[in-house]
Amino acid sequence: MRAARALVGATGLVAALTLASRLFGLVRKLAQSWALSDSPIAVAYDTANTVPNVLFEVAAGGALAGAVIPLLSRMIAKGQARDAEQAASALMTWILAVGVPLAAVIAILAGPLTHALLPGLDAGVATLAANLLRVFAIQIPLYGLSVVATGILHSHGRFLWPALSPLLSSVSVTAMFLVYSLISNPFDAPGSLSVSSMALLGWGTTAGVAVFALPQLAVASRYLRLRPTFAFPPGAGRAITRLGLAGLAALLAQQGAIIAIMVTANGLGDVGTYAAFNYAYAIFMVPYAVLAVPVATVTFPQIAKASGEHLRQLVARSTAVVTAMGMAGAALLIVLAQPAKIVLDLGRDISGLDAALQAMSVGLVGFSLLYHGARVLYARGQARRVILANSLGWGSVIVGLAGAAVAGVGDRWGTLVGIGAAMSLGLSVGGVAMLVLIGRSLGREALRGIAKLALVLLPTLAASGAVAYVCVGLILGVSDSIAGAFAAVVVGAGVVVGSAVATIFLTDRQALASLAR
Repeated sequence: MRAARALVGATGLVAALTLASRLFGLVRKLAQSWALSDSPIAVAYDTANTVPNVLFEVAAGGALAGAVIPLLSRMIAKGQARDAEQAASALMTWILAVGVPLAAVIAILAGPLTHALLPGLDAGVATLAANLLRVFAIQIPLYGLSVVATGILHSHGRFLWPALSPLLSSVSVTAMFLVYSLISNPFDAPGSLSVSSMALLGWGTTAGVAVFALPQLAVASRYLRLRPTFAFPPGAGRAITRLGLAGLAALLAQQGAIIAIMVTANGLGDVGTYAAFNYAYAIFMVPYAVLAVPVATVTFPQIAKASGEHLRQLVARSTAVVTAMGMAGAALLIVLAQPAKIVLDLGRDISGLDAALQAMSVGLVGFSLLYHGARVLYARGQARRVILANSLGWGSVIVGLAGAAVAGVGDRWGTLVGIGAAMSLGLSVGGVAMLVLIGRSLGREALRGIAKLALVLLPTLAASGAVAYVCVGLILGVSDSIAGAFAAVVVGAGVVVGSAVATIFLTDRQALASLAR
C-alpha cells in the first residue's frame, strides 16, 4: 500500500511539473511568436533547430532511454551499484565520443543540409539556417548527456529534476526571445539580420539546452559516480547495443517522417508554412505530455522490474489510462484549436495553425501508445517489435505525405491539413500496431479493459466535445481577444476532461487510481 501511494504521489508530481513545463513551453512559443511570428527568419530558425531536436527526440524515445532505465533499474534492484556506475559511465563516454564528432560533421555540412531542407525558398533563408545550425549542432552531445542523467534519476525513483529541467530551459529560451524582440523586427529580411541578433538566436537557444542537460547530470552524479570509460560491465554492452540498434532503426523511420514533413511544408506551402506547423505541433504536444507521458514515465521503472501476472496487470492498466488520456487529448485539440490560434497569433495572423491542429489531433492517441508501448517492449527486451511498430507508424506518415503531394496540395492551408492528416493516419497505424505487439508479447491479459474503456469513452467525448465546441464558439463570439481565448480554453477543457475522468471512474476505477494496486 505504501508503494502504491508512492506511485500515485510520483505520478502527481511528474504531472504537476510536466504541466508547468508545458505551460511555460507555450509561453516560450508565445515569446517566439512575438519575436519571429511566421516570418522567413522563423522558418530558418525552426528548420535549423529541427536537426538536433530530431536526434534528441528519437534518442530519448528509443536508443538511450529505452536502454538506460531498464538496465540500471535491474542492476540497482539486484544491489549491483558498481555495475550500474560502470554502465552509466560507459554510456556517458560513448555519447561524448560519438556526439561531439557528429556535431562537428553537422556544423561542417550545415550549408548543404539547410539548402536541401529548404527547397524553393529564398537563398537568404537557407544561409541564415546554416549559420544557426552551426551553433545548434553543439546541442547534440548535450541532449545525449541529458538522457543518461534522466535514466539514472528515473532508475533511482527520482523524477523531480527530469520533470523540472524542461521548465528551466523554457524560461531561459523565453528570456532570449524577449531580448531578441527588443533589438530586431520579426519581418526583417534574413540577409539583413545583424550579427548580434543572429548570435542571440543561436547561442541563446543552445544555452537553454545546457540548462536542460547539465543540472540533471550534476544531480545524477550524486547517485552514481561517473568517470570516463569505454568498458561496460559483463553482458551490459550487448544489451545496450541491441537496444541501441533498435533505437537507431526507429530513428531512421521517425527522422525520415520529420524530414519529409519539413520538406513538404517548405516545398509545397508558402514561406511561413513550416513555422505555422511548428506552432501547431507545440500545442499538439501539451495534452500528450500532460495527460499521457506522466503515467508512462512513472510506471516504466516498475514495468522493468515486474514479472508474471503483476506485469500483465500493470501493463493493462497503464495502457488503458494512456489510451484514454490520448483520446481526451485529441478531443481537446479539436475543441480548442481556434482559441489556441488566437493566443499564439498575438495579433498577427498565423494562417492555417488551427486547421493543422485539428487535422493532426487524432494522431495523439497513436503517438501516446507508441511512446508507452516502446517502453513496455524495451523492458521486455523486445527491441525488434519496437522497430516494427515505429516503422509502420512513421512509414505510414511518409506515405500520407506522398499522397498529399500527389493530390496537388499547394497553398499553406492545404499543405498544413495534408501534413496533419498524414500524421493522424500514420500515428494511428503505429498505435494499433503497438497494441497488437504488446498482446503478442504478454498475452491478452496485458490488453484487458482497453477496448471496453475506449468504446465507452468515445461517445462520451463526442457528446462532451460537441458541447464544449459550442461553448467555445459562444465565448469567442462575445470576445475573440486573448482573454476571451483563455476563458474559452478553461471552459472547453473543463467540459472535455471532466467528462473523460468521470467516464474512466465509472468504467475502471483501478485505472483511474494510476495503476496503484
